[in-house]
Order: sequence, then C-alpha cells, then structure tokens
Amino acid sequence: MPSTDRWGFINNELSRRALFRQVLAAGGVASLPLWLQLRAAAANPAGERRRSLILLWQDGGPSHFETFDPKPDAPAEIRGELGAIRTTLPGVAYCEVLPRLARLAHRTSVIRSLHQSSSDHVVGSHNVLTGWEDATLQGKSRFPDLACVINRMRSGEQAALRAVTDPRRAMAGKQASSAGSPSALQYVDIGGGLHRGGPAFLGSVSGPFQVMGDPSKPAFSVQNIQALEAGPRFQNRLSLLKSTDSRQAAPPPDTAGFAQVGAVAGFRRQAIDLISGAGTAKAFDLSREAEATRERYGSHLAGRQCLLARRLVEAGVGVVAVRFSPDGRGDYDRTMIGWDDHAVHGNIFDIMRRRGPQFDQALSALIEDLEDRGMAEDVLVVVVGEFGRTPRIHVHRGCPGREHWGQAGCALVFGGGLKMGQVIGATNDRGEYPSERAVGYPDLLATIYHAMGVDSTRTLLDPAGRPVPILPAGEPIRELVG
Repeated sequence: MPSTDRWGFINNELSRRALFRQVLAAGGVASLPLWLQLRAAAANPAGERRRSLILLWQDGGPSHFETFDPKPDAPAEIRGELGAIRTTLPGVAYCEVLPRLARLAHRTSVIRSLHQSSSDHVVGSHNVLTGWEDATLQGKSRFPDLACVINRMRSGEQAALRAVTDPRRAMAGKQASSAGSPSALQYVDIGGGLHRGGPAFLGSVSGPFQVMGDPSKPAFSVQNIQALEAGPRFQNRLSLLKSTDSRQAAPPPDTAGFAQVGAVAGFRRQAIDLISGAGTAKAFDLSREAEATRERYGSHLAGRQCLLARRLVEAGVGVVAVRFSPDGRGDYDRTMIGWDDHAVHGNIFDIMRRRGPQFDQALSALIEDLEDRGMAEDVLVVVVGEFGRTPRIHVHRGCPGREHWGQAGCALVFGGGLKMGQVIGATNDRGEYPSERAVGYPDLLATIYHAMGVDSTRTLLDPAGRPVPILPAGEPIRELVG
C-alpha cells in the first residue's frame, strides 16, 4: 500500500515515519526556516512557467440565449426580445448587447454545448466547480473546488517534504527560494466569487483570501490591509520572528502539528506580504492605474473587478475568482441574485439591456489589456456559470424571465495557451440541448487543470482516508488543447 502525507497526497517514495527518521539522521531537526524555504522553492521551481487563472463566475446561471448562443430564427417565445449580431467568426452570432466581444470572437473561444444533470443552484454549482456529480452534504460539497485544488497543488508542501530528506534537494531549494517566489497570496476571491465552493477536506489553508466590497466605490478598501512601507519597527519584529523560528523544531510528521506548520507558514507569508505593503498589497490600489485604463474597463462594479483581477495576476497571484454579476438591476448586486433571471426577479430583457454593456465592456477590456501587456499566454480567463436558462420564456404577471436549465449552457475562454478563434459544439435550433459535440463540465475542468499545469488524475484522500482522484471523469477539450 502506498503511504500518504498529511496534506492528502499519495506518496510512493517514503512513509512519514521514514521521513522523520531520515531527517533526524541527517542533522537532528527540521527547522521552520528550512521548511519555509523549501516550501517556497517547491511552489515556484526555477525556470518553470506558471500560469494564472481568472475565473469570472456567473453566479445564478446566465442565459445562453442572451449571451453567446442566441436563436434569432426560433419562435418568439424562444428567441426573446433581443436580437443577434454577427461576430468576427463566419456564421457565428452573439446577443446584440455584446458588440465588443463580438469583435473579439476570433481571439476567444466559446463552448456552446455544455450540459449537466442538475438544474439546482447548490448541486449544479458544486457539479461544475468540483467535477463531482451530486456530491453535496447539507448544502456543502464533499470535494474541493477547482480553485482550492489548484491552490493546494501549487503550494509546494509535497515537493518540500521530499526535498527535506535529500541534502542536494534541500540546497537546491534554498538557492531557488533566494531567487524569488510567487506572491504569498496565491488564491484571491473577489466578492464571494465561489461562495458555493470551498476547500472541503483540504482545509482552510487551501481556501482564498477573501476581498469583499465594491472596488468601484471611492471608499473601497481591503479589510485589514494598509499598504505601508516596511519600517524599522516592522523589520525588527520580523527579525525576532526569524530568530524564534530558528530555535523551534518542526513537529514529528506523525502528528497533527506537522500539517499545521504548513498552514501557519502559508498564512504568515500572506500576512507579511500584506502588512508590509509589498507585492500583492499594492495590486489592490486601483488608483495606481492610468485614468485611461480605468475608463476603458468602466467605472462600474464589473469593470473594477476585472481591472483588480488583472492587477492581481500581474502581481503573481495564481488564482483569482470573481463573483461576476454586472449590475442589471440597479442594486450593484447587493441582492446577490446575480444571473438568476427568473420572471419574479425582473424583466430579463430589460436587465440584459443594462447588464450586457457592462459585461461587454469589462470582459473585452480585460482580454485586450492582457494581450497588450503580453500576458495572454500566461493567464487563462474562464467565464462560466452553473447552467443556462430555459428555452421557453416564462411570464409571471406580465414580466418575462427564464428558469434554470442544466441541459444546456455556455462558457467563454481566453488565453492560457489554449487555441482561440473557435466555437465548440452547438445546441439544437431551440437551444434545448447539445446537438453537436456535447461537452460535460468535467471536461471544462480538465481543460483548466491542463492549462494550469495540474494533473487532474492525481489522487487525494477523502475524510475517510480513501484515495480519490481530483476529477472522477472528464478529458481536456481536444479542440482547445490540440
């Protein structure tokens, strides 16, 4: 039987007891400074290309008809009030409220044939975010979402464990860490981006640094962050902390405390980065951007969220998840209804006439900005929600809307080394279900993992100690990964 480590990874090289014996034989104790150096180095191996992910989560379920899969030739009760416009891809049309994205169609890719078994927000969201079907318990997922998985797989703990037992690896780790490491904040959640997701059994250290509030407001600030230059007092405190660490041995690997070392180390690195005002902390200050850039993204919630996401990945953050709900109801998403455009929540067509231009401006600005900065290859942008909306318009007291519809949905992707300029799959002429190249959401997740350099066949341990794969099914979408 293979041994396992405290972070849930299968380890075929050595057991925890053997590791600790080797550490003792090599020099007595595994110190916290060494552990921190190895962990940082393993998280960013020298010369390795690291992509970032911006996940714009369309919470509530966006209508595919009113975004990327309009049906202009369908009956009125199907096509709705909004028209379709041509894109830069021959024969491909988007909803009329997305003219800028229509002009960028040849530089993005859209999947039109996504589908899943659930039309429930909670179950459907977990199906999409984890790749595990109907795996919720009391509204919580039994498996970690993709953002937490990527965060954990890139944290460096597993590789650091192996390096501790090999002096040559340990020395290489010290040298690599001295050359620099990625931002201490490797996963940032903006606005409750994946509030229906979470780390599950991976634990809170794999979860996000959460940023609430509206970045388009003048009073916006990130809680508990004050970007100050690190003065003598702060440096003295760091020196005292390092001195304490140097005299403190890491707990034995067979104890719960050993796992907690990695968690404390991760939280500490985040705190130092933020309190000192270095690196990531400055990325939250949108006033550092040129006025023309801020205007290009838009002064609204969606525009500022996308600008903040770009600044964060530029600062080295590995995953940014945004609850991306451009304002269509005039409440700046305070109701948290998002894209859940039932008739009882308002007229879907009036909402899209207001939401569409903000969505169009913010997303197109993000795409063009990443390209202009030479970041398209190194950043993957994914725009998706838990499902689409019903083909037939539902009218409630004279107000039109669309209901949940797991049988069809859309996603837009950009960058990340994937192949752009294509539409993958199709729904039938009424937008009811895939008629060509049906794609499951696990396939989309497998594609994201592939682009992010994460092996989705890797095995974790569930709470009962059973080995489970990151994804139970799904293959990278061949048209995207080639």
